[in-house]
Amino acid sequence: MDTTPLEQHRGPLSKSKMRQTSTNQCCGSTSTIIKVVLAISTFVVLFTVPLLHRMVALDSQMPSARDQELNHQFVTVKDDTGGILAAAAAPEDEQRPKRKGEETKTNREATDEVAWEIIPATDATRARLKPATLCTCAKCGSTSMWEELFAIVQGRSFKSMNYTGPPWIHKLSNKKLWTNIHAEKKTDWSNFKNQDSFALIRDPKERIVSAWKSKVTCDGNQEISEHKHIVPKLLELAGSSNITAQTGKGWPCLDLSDYLAVLSHIHAQGQEGSLEEHFLPQHLGCFKNAPPSLWTVVTTVSDPTARCSLKSVVTKSANMSNTHDDCQMVKGHGRKIESINITREDEVMLETITRKEYGLLGQYLNV
Repeated sequence: MDTTPLEQHRGPLSKSKMRQTSTNQCCGSTSTIIKVVLAISTFVVLFTVPLLHRMVALDSQMPSARDQELNHQFVTVKDDTGGILAAAAAPEDEQRPKRKGEETKTNREATDEVAWEIIPATDATRARLKPATLCTCAKCGSTSMWEELFAIVQGRSFKSMNYTGPPWIHKLSNKKLWTNIHAEKKTDWSNFKNQDSFALIRDPKERIVSAWKSKVTCDGNQEISEHKHIVPKLLELAGSSNITAQTGKGWPCLDLSDYLAVLSHIHAQGQEGSLEEHFLPQHLGCFKNAPPSLWTVVTTVSDPTARCSLKSVVTKSANMSNTHDDCQMVKGHGRKIESINITREDEVMLETITRKEYGLLGQYLNV
Protein backbone atom coordinates (compact mmCIF):
# COMPACT_ATOMS: atom_id res chain seq x y z
CA MET A 1 0.00 0.00 0.00
CA ASP A 2 1.30 3.26 -1.09
CA THR A 3 1.48 5.67 1.86
CA THR A 4 3.33 8.50 0.22
CA PRO A 5 0.34 10.75 -0.55
CA LEU A 6 -0.90 10.37 2.98
CA GLU A 7 2.46 11.30 4.46
CA GLN A 8 2.73 14.22 2.11
CA HIS A 9 -0.70 15.39 3.21
CA ARG A 10 0.09 15.02 6.91
CA GLY A 11 3.22 17.15 6.61
CA PRO A 12 1.43 20.43 5.77
CA LEU A 13 -1.22 19.80 8.44
CA SER A 14 1.43 19.53 11.14
CA LYS A 15 2.99 22.81 10.10
CA SER A 16 -0.41 24.54 10.22
CA LYS A 17 -1.00 23.29 13.71
CA MET A 18 2.39 24.53 14.74
CA ARG A 19 1.64 28.01 13.44
CA GLN A 20 -1.69 27.99 15.29
CA THR A 21 0.01 26.96 18.51
CA SER A 22 2.61 29.69 18.11
CA THR A 23 -0.13 32.26 17.53
CA ASN A 24 -1.99 31.13 20.64
CA GLN A 25 1.19 31.44 22.68
CA CYS A 26 1.82 34.97 21.35
CA CYS A 27 -1.71 36.07 22.11
CA GLY A 28 -1.41 34.61 25.55
CA SER A 29 1.78 36.60 26.21
CA THR A 30 0.15 39.81 24.98
CA SER A 31 -2.83 39.26 27.22
CA THR A 32 -0.55 38.76 30.20
CA ILE A 33 1.30 42.02 29.48
CA ILE A 34 -1.99 43.91 29.19
CA LYS A 35 -3.13 42.51 32.52
CA VAL A 36 0.12 43.61 34.18
CA VAL A 37 -0.17 47.11 32.71
CA LEU A 38 -3.77 47.40 33.88
CA ALA A 39 -2.78 46.24 37.35
CA ILE A 40 0.02 48.83 37.57
CA SER A 41 -2.27 51.59 36.28
CA THR A 42 -4.89 50.71 38.87
CA PHE A 43 -2.29 50.81 41.64
CA VAL A 44 -1.01 54.22 40.48
CA VAL A 45 -4.51 55.66 40.35
CA LEU A 46 -5.41 54.31 43.79
CA PHE A 47 -2.20 55.74 45.28
CA THR A 48 -1.92 59.15 43.57
CA VAL A 49 -5.53 60.37 43.66
CA PRO A 50 -5.68 60.56 47.49
CA LEU A 51 -2.21 62.15 47.51
CA LEU A 52 -3.25 64.83 45.02
CA HIS A 53 -6.41 65.44 47.02
CA ARG A 54 -4.36 66.05 50.17
CA MET A 55 -2.02 68.43 48.31
CA VAL A 56 -4.97 70.49 47.01
CA ALA A 57 -6.45 70.62 50.50
CA LEU A 58 -3.17 71.88 51.97
CA ASP A 59 -2.82 74.46 49.21
CA SER A 60 -6.31 75.80 49.91
CA GLN A 61 -5.27 76.43 53.50
CA MET A 62 -2.27 78.60 52.56
CA PRO A 63 -4.10 81.97 52.27
CA SER A 64 -5.48 81.73 55.79
CA ALA A 65 -2.02 80.93 57.13
CA ARG A 66 -0.65 83.97 55.29
CA ASP A 67 -3.45 86.09 56.70
CA GLN A 68 -2.52 84.97 60.20
CA GLU A 69 1.10 85.92 59.54
CA LEU A 70 0.11 89.37 58.33
CA ASN A 71 -2.16 89.89 61.30
CA HIS A 72 0.87 89.62 63.56
CA GLN A 73 2.48 92.50 61.67
CA PHE A 74 -0.23 94.98 62.69
CA VAL A 75 -1.06 96.62 66.00
CA THR A 76 -4.58 97.97 66.22
CA VAL A 77 -6.00 100.71 68.40
CA LYS A 78 -9.72 100.34 69.11
CA ASP A 79 -12.30 102.70 70.54
CA ASP A 80 -14.69 101.88 73.37
CA THR A 81 -17.12 100.13 71.01
CA GLY A 82 -14.47 97.88 69.55
CA GLY A 83 -14.16 99.74 66.28
CA ILE A 84 -10.68 99.92 64.80
CA LEU A 85 -9.26 103.43 64.85
CA ALA A 86 -5.75 102.71 63.62
CA ALA A 87 -3.46 99.95 62.51
CA ALA A 88 0.30 100.21 62.26
CA ALA A 89 2.01 97.96 59.72
CA ALA A 90 5.55 96.70 60.05
CA PRO A 91 7.93 98.36 57.58
CA GLU A 92 8.20 96.60 54.23
CA ASP A 93 11.83 95.64 54.90
CA GLU A 94 10.78 93.91 58.11
CA GLN A 95 7.99 91.98 56.38
CA ARG A 96 10.12 90.43 53.67
CA PRO A 97 12.26 87.36 54.41
CA LYS A 98 15.90 88.03 55.14
CA ARG A 99 18.24 87.13 52.30
CA LYS A 100 21.03 84.66 52.84
CA GLY A 101 23.92 86.35 54.60
CA GLU A 102 21.86 89.42 55.47
CA GLU A 103 22.15 90.63 59.03
CA THR A 104 18.99 90.70 61.09
CA LYS A 105 18.02 94.32 61.68
CA THR A 106 16.03 94.73 64.86
CA ASN A 107 17.40 98.18 65.70
CA ARG A 108 17.22 101.48 63.82
CA GLU A 109 20.99 101.75 64.24
CA ALA A 110 21.38 99.20 61.45
CA THR A 111 18.96 100.79 58.98
CA ASP A 112 18.61 104.11 57.15
CA GLU A 113 21.41 106.65 57.17
CA VAL A 114 20.38 110.23 57.93
CA ALA A 115 23.41 112.16 56.65
CA TRP A 116 23.68 113.42 53.06
CA GLU A 117 26.81 113.68 50.95
CA ILE A 118 26.59 116.41 48.31
CA ILE A 119 28.88 117.19 45.37
CA PRO A 120 28.62 119.93 42.70
CA ALA A 121 26.64 118.77 39.65
CA THR A 122 28.32 120.79 36.86
CA ASP A 123 31.59 122.50 36.00
CA ALA A 124 29.97 125.85 36.71
CA THR A 125 28.88 124.81 40.19
CA ARG A 126 32.24 123.15 40.92
CA ALA A 127 33.85 126.57 40.68
CA ARG A 128 31.65 127.76 43.53
CA LEU A 129 30.62 124.70 45.56
CA LYS A 130 32.54 121.86 47.17
CA PRO A 131 31.73 118.35 48.39
CA ALA A 132 30.37 118.19 51.92
CA THR A 133 28.53 116.01 54.43
CA LEU A 134 25.33 117.49 55.87
CA CYS A 135 23.04 116.19 58.57
CA THR A 136 20.19 117.19 60.84
CA CYS A 137 17.40 115.48 62.75
CA ALA A 138 13.63 115.67 62.62
CA LYS A 139 12.39 118.45 64.94
CA CYS A 140 15.84 120.10 64.93
CA GLY A 141 14.96 122.84 62.45
CA SER A 142 15.54 120.63 59.42
CA THR A 143 13.15 122.55 57.15
CA SER A 144 14.95 125.81 57.92
CA MET A 145 18.34 124.22 57.24
CA TRP A 146 17.34 122.76 53.87
CA GLU A 147 15.69 126.01 52.78
CA GLU A 148 18.88 127.90 53.63
CA LEU A 149 20.96 125.32 51.76
CA PHE A 150 18.66 125.65 48.76
CA ALA A 151 19.19 129.40 48.64
CA ILE A 152 22.97 128.92 48.88
CA VAL A 153 23.40 126.26 46.19
CA GLN A 154 20.53 127.20 43.84
CA GLY A 155 20.90 130.99 44.10
CA ARG A 156 17.22 131.65 44.80
CA SER A 157 14.82 131.26 47.73
CA PHE A 158 12.85 128.08 48.07
CA LYS A 159 9.60 130.02 48.46
CA SER A 160 10.14 131.59 45.03
CA MET A 161 9.80 128.12 43.52
CA ASN A 162 6.14 127.80 44.57
CA TYR A 163 6.92 124.13 44.93
CA THR A 164 4.58 121.61 46.54
CA GLY A 165 5.69 118.07 47.25
CA PRO A 166 6.08 115.27 47.59
CA PRO A 167 8.94 114.72 47.36
CA TRP A 168 9.68 117.37 49.94
CA ILE A 169 12.66 119.70 50.17
CA HIS A 170 14.25 117.28 52.68
CA LYS A 171 14.98 114.83 49.86
CA LEU A 172 18.17 116.27 48.42
CA SER A 173 18.24 113.66 45.65
CA ASN A 174 15.10 115.23 44.12
CA LYS A 175 16.38 116.49 40.76
CA LYS A 176 13.32 118.67 40.22
CA LEU A 177 14.55 120.93 43.00
CA TRP A 178 18.24 120.32 43.53
CA THR A 179 19.69 120.89 40.07
CA ASN A 180 23.11 122.23 41.11
CA ILE A 181 24.16 119.32 43.31
CA HIS A 182 24.20 115.55 43.31
CA ALA A 183 23.19 114.14 46.68
CA GLU A 184 23.12 110.66 48.16
CA LYS A 185 22.63 109.27 51.64
CA LYS A 186 26.12 108.83 53.07
CA THR A 187 27.03 105.18 53.50
CA ASP A 188 30.81 105.32 52.98
CA TRP A 189 32.41 107.19 55.86
CA SER A 190 36.01 106.47 54.90
CA ASN A 191 36.37 109.91 53.27
CA PHE A 192 34.51 111.81 55.98
CA LYS A 193 37.59 113.59 57.33
CA ASN A 194 38.51 114.76 53.81
CA GLN A 195 35.35 116.85 53.48
CA ASP A 196 33.86 119.70 55.44
CA SER A 197 30.74 118.74 57.39
CA PHE A 198 27.77 120.42 59.05
CA ALA A 199 25.34 118.99 61.63
CA LEU A 200 22.31 120.81 63.02
CA ILE A 201 21.20 119.68 66.49
CA ARG A 202 18.64 120.72 69.13
CA ASP A 203 18.31 120.70 72.89
CA PRO A 204 17.20 117.09 73.54
CA LYS A 205 14.42 117.93 76.01
CA GLU A 206 12.96 120.62 73.76
CA ARG A 207 13.04 118.23 70.84
CA ILE A 208 11.30 115.38 72.69
CA VAL A 209 8.49 117.69 73.83
CA SER A 210 8.23 119.26 70.37
CA ALA A 211 7.86 115.81 68.81
CA TRP A 212 5.01 115.04 71.22
CA LYS A 213 3.27 118.31 70.40
CA SER A 214 3.67 117.70 66.67
CA LYS A 215 2.89 113.97 66.38
CA VAL A 216 1.27 112.52 69.52
CA THR A 217 -0.62 115.11 71.61
CA CYS A 218 -4.32 114.92 72.44
CA ASP A 219 -4.55 118.73 72.48
CA GLY A 220 -6.70 120.36 69.86
CA ASN A 221 -9.77 119.16 68.02
CA GLN A 222 -8.19 118.40 64.67
CA GLU A 223 -6.56 115.08 63.92
CA ILE A 224 -2.88 115.08 63.05
CA SER A 225 -2.26 112.91 60.01
CA GLU A 226 0.51 110.88 61.65
CA HIS A 227 -1.52 109.97 64.76
CA LYS A 228 -2.96 106.74 63.38
CA HIS A 229 0.47 105.51 62.38
CA ILE A 230 2.85 106.87 64.98
CA VAL A 231 0.93 106.29 68.22
CA PRO A 232 0.27 102.56 67.61
CA LYS A 233 3.92 102.07 66.64
CA LEU A 234 5.11 103.70 69.85
CA LEU A 235 2.84 101.46 71.91
CA GLU A 236 3.95 98.40 69.95
CA LEU A 237 7.61 99.21 70.55
CA ALA A 238 6.97 99.75 74.26
CA GLY A 239 5.71 96.18 74.43
CA SER A 240 4.18 95.14 77.74
CA SER A 241 3.58 98.61 79.21
CA ASN A 242 0.12 99.15 80.69
CA ILE A 243 -0.39 102.44 78.84
CA THR A 244 -3.14 102.66 76.24
CA ALA A 245 -3.94 105.40 73.75
CA GLN A 246 -6.76 107.85 74.34
CA THR A 247 -9.40 107.54 71.63
CA GLY A 248 -12.18 109.87 72.74
CA LYS A 249 -11.59 112.30 69.86
CA GLY A 250 -11.74 109.62 67.21
CA TRP A 251 -8.01 109.03 66.81
CA PRO A 252 -5.27 107.59 69.05
CA CYS A 253 -3.20 110.04 71.07
CA LEU A 254 -1.21 110.27 74.32
CA ASP A 255 -0.96 112.96 76.95
CA LEU A 256 2.54 114.16 77.79
CA SER A 257 3.02 111.99 80.89
CA ASP A 258 1.92 108.80 79.11
CA TYR A 259 4.06 109.68 76.11
CA LEU A 260 7.16 110.13 78.28
CA ALA A 261 6.38 106.91 80.15
CA VAL A 262 6.18 105.03 76.83
CA LEU A 263 9.52 106.47 75.71
CA SER A 264 11.06 105.61 79.09
CA HIS A 265 9.89 102.03 78.70
CA ILE A 266 11.36 101.84 75.19
CA HIS A 267 14.71 103.23 76.37
CA ALA A 268 14.78 100.88 79.36
CA GLN A 269 14.45 97.93 76.98
CA GLY A 270 17.29 99.20 74.82
CA GLN A 271 14.95 99.74 71.86
CA GLU A 272 15.48 103.48 71.41
CA GLY A 273 17.39 102.81 68.19
CA SER A 274 14.17 101.51 66.62
CA LEU A 275 12.23 104.70 67.23
CA GLU A 276 10.74 106.71 64.37
CA GLU A 277 12.93 109.62 63.24
CA HIS A 278 11.08 112.26 65.29
CA PHE A 279 11.90 110.40 68.52
CA LEU A 280 15.23 108.83 67.57
CA PRO A 281 18.01 110.04 69.93
CA GLN A 282 20.47 112.33 68.15
CA HIS A 283 23.49 110.25 69.05
CA LEU A 284 21.95 107.39 67.01
CA GLY A 285 21.34 109.63 63.99
CA CYS A 286 23.92 112.08 62.67
CA PHE A 287 26.60 110.90 65.09
CA LYS A 288 26.17 107.17 64.70
CA ASN A 289 29.25 106.91 62.45
CA ALA A 290 31.26 109.96 63.49
CA PRO A 291 31.26 111.75 66.88
CA PRO A 292 30.58 115.51 67.03
CA SER A 293 34.27 116.25 67.56
CA LEU A 294 35.01 115.10 64.00
CA TRP A 295 32.43 117.36 62.34
CA THR A 296 33.50 120.77 61.01
CA VAL A 297 30.42 122.50 62.42
CA VAL A 298 27.92 121.29 65.02
CA THR A 299 25.37 123.95 65.92
CA THR A 300 21.70 124.77 66.50
CA VAL A 301 19.17 126.67 64.42
CA SER A 302 19.20 129.52 66.96
CA ASP A 303 22.96 130.08 66.61
CA PRO A 304 23.34 133.62 65.16
CA THR A 305 26.10 132.38 62.84
CA ALA A 306 24.36 129.16 61.73
CA ARG A 307 23.64 130.22 58.15
CA CYS A 308 27.13 131.52 57.50
CA SER A 309 28.60 128.36 59.02
CA LEU A 310 26.54 126.27 56.62
CA LYS A 311 27.65 128.44 53.72
CA SER A 312 31.31 128.05 54.68
CA VAL A 313 30.93 124.28 54.60
CA VAL A 314 29.39 124.01 51.13
CA THR A 315 31.02 126.93 49.26
CA LYS A 316 34.62 127.64 48.41
CA SER A 317 34.47 131.24 49.58
CA ALA A 318 32.13 132.44 52.29
CA ASN A 319 32.10 135.80 54.02
CA MET A 320 31.93 135.19 57.77
CA SER A 321 32.42 138.81 58.80
CA ASN A 322 28.72 139.54 59.24
CA THR A 323 27.28 137.72 62.24
CA HIS A 324 23.88 139.42 62.38
CA ASP A 325 20.90 139.23 60.02
CA ASP A 326 22.72 137.66 57.09
CA CYS A 327 24.08 134.82 59.20
CA GLN A 328 20.93 134.06 61.20
CA MET A 329 19.21 130.92 60.02
CA VAL A 330 15.49 131.47 59.57
CA LYS A 331 13.74 129.55 62.30
CA GLY A 332 10.75 127.42 61.41
CA HIS A 333 7.85 126.31 63.53
CA GLY A 334 8.42 124.90 67.00
CA ARG A 335 7.67 125.44 70.68
CA LYS A 336 9.91 126.04 73.65
CA ILE A 337 9.72 123.53 76.47
CA GLU A 338 9.09 126.39 78.93
CA SER A 339 5.67 127.05 77.34
CA ILE A 340 4.36 123.61 78.36
CA ASN A 341 3.57 122.55 81.91
CA ILE A 342 6.01 119.86 83.04
CA THR A 343 5.47 117.94 86.27
CA ARG A 344 8.32 116.74 88.44
CA GLU A 345 7.64 113.16 87.34
CA ASP A 346 7.78 114.24 83.71
CA GLU A 347 11.06 116.04 84.31
CA VAL A 348 12.60 112.92 85.83
CA MET A 349 11.59 110.87 82.79
CA LEU A 350 12.97 113.54 80.45
CA GLU A 351 16.27 113.49 82.30
CA THR A 352 16.50 109.72 81.93
CA ILE A 353 15.53 109.66 78.26
CA THR A 354 17.97 112.39 77.19
CA ARG A 355 20.96 111.68 79.45
CA LYS A 356 23.11 110.15 76.70
CA GLU A 357 22.34 112.97 74.26
CA TYR A 358 23.38 115.66 76.73
CA GLY A 359 26.52 113.74 77.50
CA LEU A 360 27.47 113.82 73.81
CA LEU A 361 26.08 117.18 72.70
CA GLY A 362 26.03 119.36 75.79
CA GLN A 363 29.05 121.49 74.84
CA TYR A 364 27.54 122.28 71.40
CA LEU A 365 24.21 123.58 72.69
CA ASN A 366 23.60 127.31 73.06
CA VAL A 367 23.12 128.33 76.70
